[in-house]
Amino acid sequence: MGNRWYELSPEVSMVISKLEMLKEIDRTRYAKIMLNELRLAGYKPNEKIYLERIQNYNMNRWYDKNRFLFMAIEYLKDSEKEMQTNIAQKMLKLFREEQSL
Repeated sequence: MGNRWYELSPEVSMVISKLEMLKEIDRTRYAKIMLNELRLAGYKPNEKIYLERIQNYNMNRWYDKNRFLFMAIEYLKDSEKEMQTNIAQKMLKLFREEQSL
């Protein structure tokens, strides 16, 4: 069986795992931060693809019901590998900083 897309990078895998363990309100907050980081990094989503995915998918994954989290994870998934790693490193740094407060 093959790896999931996020399992190919330890940093990205760690971010996805941390997001999954959070309360819904924190998932949304971090998803909005991740969306902003993707935007700042120059990611340009193809909205047609996302509309097709939403219309043709059962939406059963743990993050599908949260609009911000869905977009953040889908955009991260579609971004270049280097961008995925950079965004994941920023998110992990933020997790660590907030955990130490």
